[in-house]
Formats: sequence, C-alpha cells, structure tokens
Amino acid sequence: MSVNIHSAQASMLGYRFQPLYALLVLWKEADDDSNEIRVEAEDDVVLEGKFTKLYQLKHSTGNAQELTIKNDGLWKTIRIWAPYADSIKHKMYFVTGDSIDSTNPLYKLVSGDLNRRDIVSLMTKEAKSVIDAREKAIAMNARKLPYENKIHGCKAFLQLNANQRLALLEKITIRADSFNIIEIENQVIDQLSQMVISKLRPIIAKRLLEWWDKRILNSLKITKAELLLQLQSLVAQFQDNNLPDDFSKLSPSSIDNELGGNMEKQIDLVDGGFSRKKRAAVARWRARNQREKWITDDILNAIELNNYDQQLINTWADRHEPMKEDLEGEPDEICKKKGLELLDWTHNDAHLHINPIRSEWKHHYLIQGSYQQLSEELKVGWHPMFLEMLRED
Repeated sequence: MSVNIHSAQASMLGYRFQPLYALLVLWKEADDDSNEIRVEAEDDVVLEGKFTKLYQLKHSTGNAQELTIKNDGLWKTIRIWAPYADSIKHKMYFVTGDSIDSTNPLYKLVSGDLNRRDIVSLMTKEAKSVIDAREKAIAMNARKLPYENKIHGCKAFLQLNANQRLALLEKITIRADSFNIIEIENQVIDQLSQMVISKLRPIIAKRLLEWWDKRILNSLKITKAELLLQLQSLVAQFQDNNLPDDFSKLSPSSIDNELGGNMEKQIDLVDGGFSRKKRAAVARWRARNQREKWITDDILNAIELNNYDQQLINTWADRHEPMKEDLEGEPDEICKKKGLELLDWTHNDAHLHINPIRSEWKHHYLIQGSYQQLSEELKVGWHPMFLEMLRED
C-alpha cells in the first residue's frame, strides 16, 4: 500500500498541534487555577472547569479555504459531538485554519449569534441529501460509495430530534482562521507580553514549550495552577539576581563519550575510581551545555564566565599551593590521598566557599562541572604534582 508522504506529514503535525494548542487554551481560557486540560480524551483537547469545553482541531499549514456546510471535517465532528446535544455542561469549539465569510450561513457559529434555526434547516437538508445519495449508490451496487467521510456524522445528526439539533448547534462555536503549529511560539510570545520585557519573551517562550512537551508526555492532564507555577518559575529565573537552569535534571546520553583526556587522567592520578569519573563527566556536561546556552541566548557573556572561572581557579590555588608545599618529599600514596580530598572538595564543598554566579542561583553543577573543565585544560588539578606528571605523559 502506498503512503502519501505529504498526508502523513500533515497528520503528524496535526497530532503535535493538539498538546501545543492545549497549552494556550489552559493559559488563556481556564477561569480558575483548579481547571485542568486533557489531550486526546473525549476530544482532541478538553478543558474541565465550570463547563466542559471540547475542542476539535482541524490543523493545516496549507492555504486557507472557505469552510462550508458540506465540509467533511465538520460532519465528522458532528458525529463526535451529537451525544452531548442534551448536555447543559458542555460547550464545543471547532478550530480550523479555514475562513468563513460573513455571508456564509456558518458565520453565526463564529459571531455568537444564537438564532441558529436556519443553520439547523440547512444541515438537516445536507444530511438527508448525503444519506439519499448513499442509499442510491448502495441500491445500484456501486463499487465505491460516496460520502464515506461524512455519512456517520449525517446519520448522527438526523438521529437527533429537531430540538436536540438546535440545542447541539447552540453549544458550538467555530474558530475560523486559526493559527497553525508554525505560529505557536509567536502565540506564546504574545501571551508573555504583559509579564516580561520583549527581549526575554522568545527565550522564556522556548523554555516553556520545552517544559510543556516533556510534561505532557508524563501525563495528558495538567492544571492551570501547575502551568502558572512553571511560568512564575521561568520568569523568576530571568531576574537580575538569577539565571535559568536548563540542565540540572538532564544527563549525557553516554558517559563513555564524556570521558577521556586530561579530566580522566587527573582523576587517575589520585586513584579516584570510576564513580568519581562518572560524576565528573555528568557535572562537566551539564556545566558546559548550560554555559553555552546562556551565551547563545545572550543572557551571560564569555567575559563574565571567564571571570567566574578565574574566581574558581583562585579559590582552588588557595588550597592546592599550600598542599603542594606541605607534601614536598612525601610518598606518592600520601600525595594521592590529599589530592583525592581536594577533588572531593570541588564536588561536595566548594559551593560553600565560592559565591554563586548570581545570588539566587542554587545549582551546584556549575561549580562542579566548571572545575572539571578547568582540570581538562590543566588550569587546576588534584595531585600536588599534576602539571609535572601530565606534561611528562
């Protein structure tokens, strides 16, 4: 069976669009912090609150077309929503990139005009026409039956009585000319306009979307309170006395790829063992990636980070230089032991003696990993004679 690659790609983009649209619905439309959003539940997106709001998303990155009463997607949605005709709790939203002209009968579902009896008549007529054409094709033993995509919606609509059809349509709102997945980040940036300065909006928007992607994988149900707490946390990280943390909960995909070079040799000089190599590799990976991200996002510059490195070197030297003098002429076993203590100090206690890079920065991996990078560059070391030994090597 052949596969239309463009159709498959469109389907995947539509699937990805659902949780991203859910983020904006929860943020903009939830009327209480306890409201929760669900994805792929009774509908593509469901917002639970005073009302249960169902969102059917018809995503497209192509050119917008005019949405008419004959639209297959609309009728497929009617099949899904027909059971809620008698509900007093449900509201439904048909979200589409297609447009609806003010002369279009469906425009009342956009504008909020509740006089919808004429739409009921038009949809009833369309549903009967579809079913009649289908039955004629069946009677004629047609090889291919028409209206395969909309027949079930038409049947579901006609199974409702006249009052139920009107009640159903009174619950429906069409959101035409909707944004698509390509525009999601700009939508989030716009939402941040009242919270942060323009320079920071794209950076915070990107981090919020990254968090949302990971969070939605763990649970398809999220409360507005959780979203607001994450937003507050992200905004707080960009205050003058703080920095965003992107890597404290991440680890490299391969420890082996992070080992080797002077960092590992330095740990071997003091018989540090694999566990210390592993923690050093993880810390250096986190610190290196975080520093690069700060620079890329123009949050910190290389000069400030280099100055911080110099502070680390100076504090290390205050310990290493006296140790080297005190151990001159001592057996290598003693030198290794003292060097191991210095290595452990950089991981376990250095943050107690060195100011954080910003006063509200609470993560130790920057100091831990930066020391390991400096050891790779032979700017610091653990064994009293590390420079002489590694240069000989």
